[in-house]
Amino acid sequence: AAESLSSMPGKNAVTLRNRKGFVKLALRHGADLVPMYSFGENEVYKQVIFEEGSWGRWVQKKFQKYIGFAPCIFHGRGLFSSDTWGLVPYSKPITTVVGEPITIPKLEHPTQQDIDLYHTMYMEALVKLFDKHKTKFGLLETEVLEVN
Repeated sequence: AAESLSSMPGKNAVTLRNRKGFVKLALRHGADLVPMYSFGENEVYKQVIFEEGSWGRWVQKKFQKYIGFAPCIFHGRGLFSSDTWGLVPYSKPITTVVGEPITIPKLEHPTQQDIDLYHTMYMEALVKLFDKHKTKFGLLETEVLEVN
């Protein structure tokens, strides 16, 4: 839900910095973490982005806080024509790249330090994966993956 508010064509951002539950689950079950990124995903719809501090953003955040997701105003192409607005995604390629698995030990009661360590490893691996492949998918070498 949080990521949906910042998804827009030309922007590469993930909401991950304070999302650690998946790491805790991986540690409890000894499941490897596999970094993955989908290039082109933000290009298939266009979205109205409300600026921080605006009334529209305030409504979105309140809705997200109490309901669990944020209402977004978005559009794609028309059903029968790419020249009209509609709900069909624009024809843009989406390519998912998969990185090397991060081996996780099985810890029935992982500490916060364990969670933080593997979370940091995952975020670093994701940024490296993005940097390794970004130019193959039309991004400039200077593009960065914004980790929020």
